[in-house]
Amino acid sequence: MDNRFINFINKLKQKKNTNFQLSLQKKKFLKRSKIINFAYDLQTGSYIRKWKKKRQRYNKYVNEIINVIYNNFGDIKFLLDAGCGELTNTITLKKIMKKTQIYGFDFSLNRLLAGKKYFKLNNEDFKFVCATLMDIPFNDKSFDISVTMHAIEPNKGLEEKIIDELARVSTKGMVLVEPDFKNANSSQKKRMKKFRYTRNLENVLKRKKFLFKKIPMKYPINEKNRSSIFVVFKKKTSKSKPILVDPFLKKKISLANKDFVYSNNTNTVYPVINNIPVIKKNCAILLPVN
Repeated sequence: MDNRFINFINKLKQKKNTNFQLSLQKKKFLKRSKIINFAYDLQTGSYIRKWKKKRQRYNKYVNEIINVIYNNFGDIKFLLDAGCGELTNTITLKKIMKKTQIYGFDFSLNRLLAGKKYFKLNNEDFKFVCATLMDIPFNDKSFDISVTMHAIEPNKGLEEKIIDELARVSTKGMVLVEPDFKNANSSQKKRMKKFRYTRNLENVLKRKKFLFKKIPMKYPINEKNRSSIFVVFKKKTSKSKPILVDPFLKKKISLANKDFVYSNNTNTVYPVINNIPVIKKNCAILLPVN
């Protein structure tokens, strides 16, 4: 990033009633992943503000998802909230699913820190990691199920890679709560095209021969962006156990403390900020070879 772009970001941050994603999309040199990253970083805190105003609606939304989880997968020991953002939904998952150990990750460290601070969470409550959907830093079969709530939505073109990663870390299956282009009205379809949201999730699941069913949501948070619950089943199930790995080779992390995590396999370290490991490829620090 050069100084001009940093100045642009700082000016954008000061603007009110601005859609950050649309503004960033005008910068043709930015990759889609960077646009999403900057947009969500810039709007940190907005989801908590919405949650405070619509708490009852959020509770109905998450309760509907939890009922689908129990009805299709029974008791869950380990659950991954993939793309957990400011933790507005994660907190309700934990409140109701008391016997389930909840893990969560998001690519935006700012949003994780904001949620952790607002909900006054400590390390015993949840396990959080800053990471991407394309390189989930957990071992194969770490969780019973993985859940997304509009996390795949902005990642048009990356659906297959994300689905592969979510399936890799899950033993029983996945619960994907995402906008459904096929069931959307004309206004929502126009909106999904405008923001370049994913529109072929169902086709990806069919192409990859997953067994799944689709349940339209009764209680969406945003009526303009209604979603369906894609319940995806894995053919073979096994026991789950969360194990942290590096994002390159998916090998077990060798050392973790309050300041950093270290991978002996790749000889890389990753920072830990406020007890949240930042395990992203672009945050890896390659150590010199002795």
